[in-house]
Amino acid sequence: MRYPLSSLVCLLLVLGLASAAPAQTWQMPNTDLGVPKPQGPRIPTPGNLMEGQQARTRAQNQAAMDEVERYNAQQAQRDQLLDEARQDIAQIERQRREQAEFNAQFEARNKPQYEAGYQVLAEMLAGKRPASLPLAVFVVENSYAAGELSYAAFKAELDELATVCRGLAGTDTSPTARFMALHRLMTDTVQVSYAGKVVSRHLPYRYDFEDFRGEQDYRKMFVTKLLRTNTGQCHSLPLLYKMLADRLGVKTYISMAPNHTFISVKDARGGLYRYETTNGHFTTDAFYMSSGYIKAGALKQRTYLDTLTLRENLACQLVDLASGYEHYYGYDEFVKKCADLALKYYPQGMQARILAHNVALARFVKPWKAAGQPSPAVARTLPQLQPYMAEVERWNRALAEVGFEEMPKEQYDRWLNALEQEKARLASQQAAARFAPTAAK
Repeated sequence: MRYPLSSLVCLLLVLGLASAAPAQTWQMPNTDLGVPKPQGPRIPTPGNLMEGQQARTRAQNQAAMDEVERYNAQQAQRDQLLDEARQDIAQIERQRREQAEFNAQFEARNKPQYEAGYQVLAEMLAGKRPASLPLAVFVVENSYAAGELSYAAFKAELDELATVCRGLAGTDTSPTARFMALHRLMTDTVQVSYAGKVVSRHLPYRYDFEDFRGEQDYRKMFVTKLLRTNTGQCHSLPLLYKMLADRLGVKTYISMAPNHTFISVKDARGGLYRYETTNGHFTTDAFYMSSGYIKAGALKQRTYLDTLTLRENLACQLVDLASGYEHYYGYDEFVKKCADLALKYYPQGMQARILAHNVALARFVKPWKAAGQPSPAVARTLPQLQPYMAEVERWNRALAEVGFEEMPKEQYDRWLNALEQEKARLASQQAAARFAPTAAK
């Protein structure tokens, strides 16, 4: 085959150039430069398949075993909790049975104790037994304690304190000297010496601000608690003061204010002074009136700021007896019986009226709930509620008659603080008065 000349020339030129260039060879890329090698798909083999299947089986078996272990652990924990719950329930049931047995035994001996206490107070009020405020106070507190207190020990402690007061007064047997000795016993540290040596030390009585109403522990109201701890409140402190004053021949009276009792003292000329046993300081009627809870009706009826007779004090002990009983058994016929007898001998007594009102209210509640808790207006129209409603409203009127108004606990707390501030203010004035003559020199 013949080619054109021009084609031959071009072919020669190409061949010539190819022969003139140096020869080049292809090299593998450098694998050490950090460039990842391409990985192709792994070709499955029978060995590879078997290894993968075994690994998956082992993982599944391990997961199943872990799940079983978790389940067993949870089941063991549940079983432990159930065992603990069963033990707790058994303990609670055992304690409940023991408490029920104790309550039955306590009630079996305690309710007769209250009935016996009521009879003692009733006989005193009727003149069938010598009237004694210490015995009345003891009967109230011993009834709450189910007869576990000792009257001989109670009297002996009162006698010992009176003896200390006589020693403080020395040879001066006047009521004024003994009043000052009693004041010192109540408010100061007193050392009792014999043959030149201190044989005992009596600490002053302090106000117990914790649960002073006896709502958590009714024994907080007791004189026996005051004697044991040297702390009391406006119920126990005036009672102790009055019993010691009677032993010393100091003419004193217990007087009432809203939620409060204090001491009234007469001097040799018949002047009447108000003495606060909560802080050992004299005060005035104006201070008690400043609370705002003493109404004109209460003053007119002699409910507040009056001096109580021994019989009226005994009637108040009936109220204390019923109040302690109510802490155990609620408002029942015994409480009503105590309130009725107290009002017979102290008709204007505020606490006895409150007690009778609470009994009427407790009687009203059960049928009122059974009737669907209607409003007062509707309750007055229901025949089954009318007698109970009428009794509640009767005692509401009886309380209004003597000017009753509930003093909130917060207000009473503020009033007590004001009492302490007044004491501090007067003490500062007295100190300044004693210092003034010395400073003038």
